[in-house]
Amino acid sequence: MSVEDRARILRSLGAAGSLLPELLAYTENPYQGRRQDVEQSLPLGVEAQLDAWRTYAEEARSAGVVETLRRRLVQLRFPVEAGISQYGDYRAATRRGEIPPDNGLGLVFADADGIQLTIEGSIAGPIPVLVTRAREDFVTLVRALAGRNEPIDVPPSMGACLVKGLTNWHRVALHRERWQQQRGEGNDSRDGEAAWSEEFQRLAAHKELYQDRLLLLSSGPYSNVPAQELGLPADAWRVRSLRIRREHEAFHYLTLRLYGQIRSNLLDELLADLAGLLAADSAYSPELALRFLGTDHNAQIRTDARLRLYVGEPPLSTEAVAVLAHLAVRASHNLARVATDSGRDFGDPLERTALLLALADGALEELADEAAIRDRAQFASELRVCLSEPRS
Repeated sequence: MSVEDRARILRSLGAAGSLLPELLAYTENPYQGRRQDVEQSLPLGVEAQLDAWRTYAEEARSAGVVETLRRRLVQLRFPVEAGISQYGDYRAATRRGEIPPDNGLGLVFADADGIQLTIEGSIAGPIPVLVTRAREDFVTLVRALAGRNEPIDVPPSMGACLVKGLTNWHRVALHRERWQQQRGEGNDSRDGEAAWSEEFQRLAAHKELYQDRLLLLSSGPYSNVPAQELGLPADAWRVRSLRIRREHEAFHYLTLRLYGQIRSNLLDELLADLAGLLAADSAYSPELALRFLGTDHNAQIRTDARLRLYVGEPPLSTEAVAVLAHLAVRASHNLARVATDSGRDFGDPLERTALLLALADGALEELADEAAIRDRAQFASELRVCLSEPRS
């Protein structure tokens, strides 16, 4: 879609004067123009971390999740404490792999037995997933694994976190063991240490061999929407919320794997919620999607709206955010038409993935244009073929 066409759509939604260039800058899509790269990357392969995490998940069935991970992830051996990321022993453990003693002073959990570790299939491939039963345990894990054990703010509306770039020194140790076996030597000699230093430098250039990605999920209501507002039993809504939340984060994981980034942008959030609803319900409700964002069919924005978190940096003006709300309303109705009229079985993860990638390849404004979004849905058919072909 041309800039002129994007501008036309934004004007129809109320953008005028200085709002137009402000919104055009916000809706620039870094995923566009990479269709050939995406097609060549599909289907996605299994990431190198999975062997280790499958072992952890198996061990956790008998030893417990917390005990299993405390042996491998050094962050669990430290408390959450202001300034701890600058302590010498913390830096030595997380940056150099100098494993501290397990002295019982590490993370404290409210409901350790309520923490589950599984390897879940997703639209971006299998990924380790940690789910907490207690909200405070989710906050603790976010602070430890994504916040360097600092007491960072975790707002009540946050129910999921995609941890990325987590150095796993256990995987480094496993790599060293395999390397030593291939050399047929120990690591006691000075020559052995020098050789390992060279090997470690080679390893450092391949982050996928020692850095992990995983999903942290809470089991609370999705987007902080209470069950009674939806007329659902609390337990049923928690189960459904967890499915929506997991697939929402899987979409962000997909953009990370294919495009190397995760964005806090209305386009990404609309598509991530689409992913969640299609996975949980095999259907898309514009009413639910708008409620999750904190707006409604009249584009009225709630004070606690998630939409307010996706206004860019520096943030959009109040007037521009109001236009975004109108865009979200029109987009949600068009997404519902695509999900209903396409005739595809969205219980099939490959169908969901194809549609999401086709929509991510376009401009945010295209979601608000009936003709443009139909063209995107047609492109999904081509991507569906790529997803089905065996990886060479």
